[in-house]
Amino acid sequence: MTDIRKMIYGALLGFLFVLAVWFSIVYISACGMTFTCHKAVPIIERTPIPTLIPAGQSAAQPPAASGVFNKCEVSAVELIGAWVSAGSPETDPFPFTDAHGAPCEGTYAQDVQQLFVENSMWYAGAIGCVSCHNSELSARSGGLDLTSYEAMHMGAGRADASAKGSDIFGEGVWNRSSLYTILTTQGMTSTGHSADIAPNDFTFYAGAAVETPEP
Repeated sequence: MTDIRKMIYGALLGFLFVLAVWFSIVYISACGMTFTCHKAVPIIERTPIPTLIPAGQSAAQPPAASGVFNKCEVSAVELIGAWVSAGSPETDPFPFTDAHGAPCEGTYAQDVQQLFVENSMWYAGAIGCVSCHNSELSARSGGLDLTSYEAMHMGAGRADASAKGSDIFGEGVWNRSSLYTILTTQGMTSTGHSADIAPNDFTFYAGAAVETPEP
């Protein structure tokens, strides 16, 4: 019995020794050789709050504007109508009257073309007119190619009178042109030119104001 007890006590002491050694290794690896273990606690680094400076009114004046805004507010349909009535010039400026009755000038490249080729011009999410009216001249395009100035004038010179492009400019008479019909009657800005949806004319800033000489 004495030998068995010695073996049991020896096994218990050995287990306790191994357990103590294991705890010591874990403690030293986590906390180092110190009795106050802070190694496992993350150190919170804080930045000091800067002293708030009372807001005051600066004596400095804002920089002067580099230029004067002289764009004209105009209806998109009226702008296209003024361009057609002026003979639809490609590079020369054409006159138009803005929404407030002031005289203005615009050009095809800067003011008119974007109304045909840009997306989201006539209303939010609208696709550009040239998405349908392009050089493919399919039934979807209605015979109108609005991709460029040259394309529109090629369409205007066709001998086929049934083609929409043959009277696209109405020989300079706005209310006889295909553009006028599509914009004001068929609703160029509505989906598929639906008769149930009214044309969506909008105003935007284009061209430049013309200075009238003082008397």
